[in-house]
Amino acid sequence: MPLVALSVAMACNGTSRSAIGGRLEASWIGADTGRMAASSSAEWCADPRVLEIRAVQGDTGLAVALYPLDTIEADTYRVVHPEAADTGAPSAGVALRLFVSNAVEGYQGDSGNVVLQQSKSGALFGTLEARARSVVNGQQVRVSGKFQDVVIAPQSRGCGPASADSIDTNAGPPGTE
Repeated sequence: MPLVALSVAMACNGTSRSAIGGRLEASWIGADTGRMAASSSAEWCADPRVLEIRAVQGDTGLAVALYPLDTIEADTYRVVHPEAADTGAPSAGVALRLFVSNAVEGYQGDSGNVVLQQSKSGALFGTLEARARSVVNGQQVRVSGKFQDVVIAPQSRGCGPASADSIDTNAGPPGTE
């Protein structure tokens, strides 16, 4: 799932309350500096194989998408540019959404690591260290964070947008073909 779409999904914050039990804390420095600490959720999407870990605090949101080889397991996932994340498994994508100067600004991770571990109860915990660039002006931030007690729930919002190949951007209203 492209991380821009993941950022849009974070904006809707359509996660059910029952899926939230974990916690994510993060800070960033660079073009902007800040921190967040919020409840987090994780959803597994079997096709494509991706685990989404999300947290939203006010207008700020952070999402981590993990792309395993086959199934989610404890590992170090390399943060890559969003276009390469789902084809370079195991890998990770990171998206950060901030409210800056009366505008929402999105950042996409392009390097770093997400270290994922799993407790005996099955809950996930781990850390992330990533460099992210603004999708508007290319400025950078360094994001550091940790998550804990995150329980995986089945995907409830659907598994991402339709592929770009299936979207006709020049289509008119129905019946005008």
